[in-house]
Amino acid sequence: MVDSTDPAWKIWGGRELELRYWDGDYVVYNPLNGSTHVLDIVAGEVLKAINDGRGQRSELCRCVAEFLEVPNDTGIADNVREILAQLDDLGLIEPANAC
Repeated sequence: MVDSTDPAWKIWGGRELELRYWDGDYVVYNPLNGSTHVLDIVAGEVLKAINDGRGQRSELCRCVAEFLEVPNDTGIADNVREILAQLDDLGLIEPANAC
């Protein structure tokens, strides 16, 4: 059963992406459309966690809060929700229950 209050995300198409940390940012190449993206460090950490199979939104919020050393509160949840929307718009991730 899918928990709509805590959606899960995966890398688009079930592939693993190659992420590179470079000078404070992450660089990722999307082999499905040939695009290269530069992500800030927090978005890169979110994508890295999804790439590692930790795609539950609650887990991503916990990871970001720990990474930033801040409380895991509604501000973190809002930030993660925005990052997920951006990564989805870029075609890097999709809902885990997508066919």
